[in-house]
Amino acid sequence: MKSGASTKVVIDRIEGDLAVLVVYDDDRVKFNLPLRFLPEGVREGDHLQLNFTADDESRQIETKRIGDLLTDLKGK
Repeated sequence: MKSGASTKVVIDRIEGDLAVLVVYDDDRVKFNLPLRFLPEGVREGDHLQLNFTADDESRQIETKRIGDLLTDLKGK
């Protein structure tokens, strides 16, 4: 698995506190994202680089937490 992946998105429009983002090379893919997650001052038509990185540590912590909850539910 790649350690990270990125893609370009375009801010199609801003509706209140949400930005409607469109994947640059596939305009069928659209999603809303609260403006608080985007750089300050962005506006419609801006192009952004969206980066994804796997967080294995967080996954392990959640897996353990869920396992502990299931153990508690089953009454140990």
